[in-house]
Amino acid sequence: MKNSRAARVIALRGEGRRTYHWTSVISPDPQQVAELTQRFQLYEEFFQDVQDLDERPRLEKEANNALVILKIPVARPDPDSGRPSFSVLPLGIVFGRDEILTVCSEELPLLRAIEAQLPEEVDELDPRWLTVEMIQRMASAFLDALKVINEEIVHTEERLHHSQSNDEFFSMLSLSKVLIRFTSALRGNIAVLQQLLRLPIITQDEEDSEDLADALVDLQQARDMTEIYTSTVTNMMDAYGGVLQTNISNTLKVITGWTVIIAIPATTATIYGMNVPLPLEHWPYAWPTLMGGSFSISLLAVLWFRRRHWI
Repeated sequence: MKNSRAARVIALRGEGRRTYHWTSVISPDPQQVAELTQRFQLYEEFFQDVQDLDERPRLEKEANNALVILKIPVARPDPDSGRPSFSVLPLGIVFGRDEILTVCSEELPLLRAIEAQLPEEVDELDPRWLTVEMIQRMASAFLDALKVINEEIVHTEERLHHSQSNDEFFSMLSLSKVLIRFTSALRGNIAVLQQLLRLPIITQDEEDSEDLADALVDLQQARDMTEIYTSTVTNMMDAYGGVLQTNISNTLKVITGWTVIIAIPATTATIYGMNVPLPLEHWPYAWPTLMGGSFSISLLAVLWFRRRHWI
């Protein structure tokens, strides 16, 4: 578990000048979990679920709270290639009567960007704005990540044309794993967002509902793009075996052709290099005639192989 940090509390002014508080917690320690559990009347398993990378997105009701878990894409540099690699992390959101709590296992760029966007007079912000902003930025994060993944797919496809190594295969395998995680996360996020649109905190404002509906469309677009890219990578991996086999066959064909060409004069030289009686051994022009004939046959073999596109 990562080192926990002190909870950040930001005051938000809601409908009817009602004060909300946004509490942001990163990898809470047992003491923080105990305090937040009592304060929000939550069960401790919620905090464990948020730090479980395999936890599925969902929305639950617990006492007076609405508990939401969403999956957020996070970019990390690949130590081997230096190119960005993606994973999805759970983000827990608790909607209380007077408070909003966000919990995650590590600091997310999405939340940092929202905090940086807050003006100094944060008490004038509506908590609905915070919810809509998180959802919209989550949808944009998926779309941005898919653009990078698409560029990596194109780059890998270009390298595949002349490759005979396993590097491209493992690149595609890594992309396939990321896309599968994205597909699962997007399907869960879409289902949760459809339920979230029915919460009172959202339905009270038509503009916020429209913004969330737009974010839902972006998530659905990201899901469709992910499924297309997954199919593309799968087809590339299926074609990789055939392409690799074809490249190896072509290389072996060229090597075999040149072996035959070189073997003709080499065989002649080997035979007439033996210390046994041989035909024409006493003829003074035997050696240049035989070697010239063997090289001529090799030249004819070269022309024939090239005509057949074997070399």
